Amino acid sequence: MNPMQPVWPPPPATPYTGPPAARIIVNAGFFPLAYIYAFFTPTITINGYKESRPWGTYIYDVPVGDYEVAVSYPWLFAPECGRNQVRFSLRQGEIRTVTYEAGMIRFLPGKISVS
Repeated sequence: MNPMQPVWPPPPATPYTGPPAARIIVNAGFFPLAYIYAFFTPTITINGYKESRPWGTYIYDVPVGDYEVAVSYPWLFAPECGRNQVRFSLRQGEIRTVTYEAGMIRFLPGKISVS
């Protein structure tokens, strides 16, 4: 497998059909007074796989392994504004929560943490 290819989700030819080995919970939000962010849909990236979802909390059942989770949002001519990322490993039965909050200054990375 090419190291540049996304690891999750598995390619359609070899889908992951086993029980959920681990879980990633992504909470993407913004400061309430910065309501203008509500007009833009953030992008959640897990190991290179991008998914546009509304602001909120999402649960991903994933196999055990190393993960890179990034969150960003489009802004006019910048498709990945406020992008920030975290890296971590997941073991069997482990649950990690990634929390992202968009910054007040759009072109600076948002605040991200993993617990």
